Amino acid sequence: RRAAPEMPLYIEENYTANLRQKLRQSELDAIIIALPFEEAEVLTLPLYDEPFVVLLPAGHPLAKKEHITGAELAREQLLLLGPGHCFRDQVLESCPPLVEAVTRRADVGSPSLVTEGSSLETIRHMVASGLGITVLPLSAATAMQYHKDVLVTRPFAPPVPSRTVALAWRVTFPRPKAIDVLSLAAGQCRVIEKAKADTPVVAETD
Repeated sequence: RRAAPEMPLYIEENYTANLRQKLRQSELDAIIIALPFEEAEVLTLPLYDEPFVVLLPAGHPLAKKEHITGAELAREQLLLLGPGHCFRDQVLESCPPLVEAVTRRADVGSPSLVTEGSSLETIRHMVASGLGITVLPLSAATAMQYHKDVLVTRPFAPPVPSRTVALAWRVTFPRPKAIDVLSLAAGQCRVIEKAKADTPVVAETD
């Protein structure tokens, strides 16, 4: 709002498939998504690369490590979004060792290594309850509202899985300056998120 105080702003959080449809039907002017994103008559602008991090209870054995490998993660009780969620697909594509853990879940007689949640917020609460560990995008990890003695994050060992966050809009959208403002605002938010990630303090709740 500081960049364009007179520009009306409506923000909606939704699944990528729903955002895609609303963009196509001109119900939304622009959306923020993860690449790749293919849609006819739609332009995309990469904004930044966002790393994934591991979220785990503070007392978990892996919390003692500075970095966590995909192989180590695959041996743990893993909490993921259910099928159909784009972020679930991004995690599995960028961290191949987890695919085997998910496959085992479907095998008769194999111990389940994966539990599914309906939202990232639900999964955060499940981790806080000691039900497992999970993978989050950095932006979601820095938004945690738990004491540092409850939940901690750890980075992946290289190569670090990540996603490219982008802005998408219709080629017929008549206000290119609005796109410039949105991309600038997204970049500023990215700077704030990085600053939070570099500060080892987690917000406390009452």
